[in-house]
Amino acid sequence: MKKHKTILLPLGRQFSIILVLFIVCTAGITLYNTQDYVRVQTDFLSSSLDSYSSQLAKNTQEAYDSYENICYSAAYSSVVQDFLSSKNRQSSYEAYQELRTQLENTFLLNPYISDIAVYGQDGTFASLGGSAFSYKPFADKLDETSFPYCTVGTTLINGTNCHILAMPICTLGTGQSQRLGILFLAIDINHLLSNSMTNMNSQKLYEPEILFANAQQELIYGTRSLYRTVLSTPAPQSETDTYEVKANSSPITYIAKCYSFRKLGLSLYVLVDKSQLTSQIQTISLRQFLATGAILLLVFLFVTFLYKPFLDSLKQLIDFMKSISAGNRKAIKKGAQIHQGLIGSTEINDIFNAFNEMLIKTEELNHTIFDSYTRMYELEANNRKTEIAFLRSQINPHFLYNTLTMICGMAAEGMTDKIILVTGALSQIFRYSIKGNDMVSLREELEIVKSYLMIQKERFADRFTIEYNFSDDAYDCLIPKMVIQPLVENAIVHGLEKSLKPGSILIGAGRNPRHGYLAIWIFDTGVGMPPEKLQELRHSIAASVHDKTGDASADLAKMDAQNHDSIGILNVNSRMVLYYGADYTLIIDSEEGVGTNIQLRVPYQTSDSLQIS
Repeated sequence: MKKHKTILLPLGRQFSIILVLFIVCTAGITLYNTQDYVRVQTDFLSSSLDSYSSQLAKNTQEAYDSYENICYSAAYSSVVQDFLSSKNRQSSYEAYQELRTQLENTFLLNPYISDIAVYGQDGTFASLGGSAFSYKPFADKLDETSFPYCTVGTTLINGTNCHILAMPICTLGTGQSQRLGILFLAIDINHLLSNSMTNMNSQKLYEPEILFANAQQELIYGTRSLYRTVLSTPAPQSETDTYEVKANSSPITYIAKCYSFRKLGLSLYVLVDKSQLTSQIQTISLRQFLATGAILLLVFLFVTFLYKPFLDSLKQLIDFMKSISAGNRKAIKKGAQIHQGLIGSTEINDIFNAFNEMLIKTEELNHTIFDSYTRMYELEANNRKTEIAFLRSQINPHFLYNTLTMICGMAAEGMTDKIILVTGALSQIFRYSIKGNDMVSLREELEIVKSYLMIQKERFADRFTIEYNFSDDAYDCLIPKMVIQPLVENAIVHGLEKSLKPGSILIGAGRNPRHGYLAIWIFDTGVGMPPEKLQELRHSIAASVHDKTGDASADLAKMDAQNHDSIGILNVNSRMVLYYGADYTLIIDSEEGVGTNIQLRVPYQTSDSLQIS
């Protein structure tokens, strides 16, 4: 058998030949793919203007259609109607609070809404952030005309350039429509169009120019000089056609498309600089060649110097880490071991040694941290329980004194039946306050509040009435014990008792499923608070959250010295913060001569949901 002659070459030369062949083949494939890519990309960039501009026009049309629905829903809601048609001062205040809630809920329907305003025919005005001065020119222009949903121009709202939409507010259900006012919707047009451009052009193939104008050829968004050039260029008869726009003062030529929104009289122009197409193709082709060259260089360096020994050592380390992740405690004690073969790397060896030392230190540190956190948690939990128990025990002695005095008077009159009812209710209140769990259902808390109000009704006779308004799912919600009674007591003592006329108390609760909490409110029609007193109380509530010393009795004494009339409110606020955190402080609104509303919020939890979790 004939033997073939073997050509002997050094390993280094063999590797060089293989590497040269690899480079030549890779360069040829890259060149072929680049030429094909240039052709495809040219066709793609030419057609992308059509798809991009049509999608932008569609998104803009859908956005303004949704704004029409939002305007219609808000303008003809019962809350807005009641607010504009209300004549009574007290009910108007309540209607205003409901209107604010309605506007805030509407505001959340779209991220590009900057403001919502209601402008009544009688000058009544309400908005979330804008001023009546900003909307008055539009209201005056529309005052004497009959108009549908329309665009009225642009203006600055809180420093933001906004496109203003208007919707007439007319009466409903009266048989004859009468205008009550105008609903204005302020759209952050810069945010709307710039976000649409970013979302649809995420690959940054080109930078389009966007122009947006109304029927009066007033520019709403875009560059004014470019818009003047567009106006001087005849547009095609069909919106499906593209046309060229050439700037007079520069050599730039744009490919343009125009879309009209006839209902609102708006026009949208999308323009792309033709030179961007060539520039993008050249840039991408250059990047492809540079990336190919960089990859070839990295392959050479890694294969020659680092790849094989590094990969083997790294695999050993990864296998050891996976063993630890699987819970192999013996592997931690044994440590990582390395087998690099005949020629190894001192750096890899040092990494393994350092890793083994880190494992030992980490184990020691984990034990230390675990012990420290265990002691800190037990100490913090004990301190919180002590502070909550102290605050809950602070029952107003004036209530006890007045009740006992009333019982003595009943005894002198021989009113045995009423004495039994009052003492039974008083006993129930004290038994409830010192026994049982810290968390109770709203139904249980309400029974104690009713017992307290029965005692106060006996004391004040017909000085006030009581109304309850609770949603069906509110009664089972768990709340801290004795948080409603002090607020009701505050409403009677500092609100109704100081008033010279009969009043009322409204106690209610409702669940907010979206934010996961239950809101509880106590509203009285007493004397209310002047603005400076309300501001002082709100400041005390905020200070009670951040200026705590850790000594509940000292903190309570400090609050009593600073705001004695509201110590019950501050006590409840401190307990709410201890239970739920600083986001659950009391919310207080008051108007002198009208009344006071106090609201507290608790996470919506029931005994059943806690058992399931």
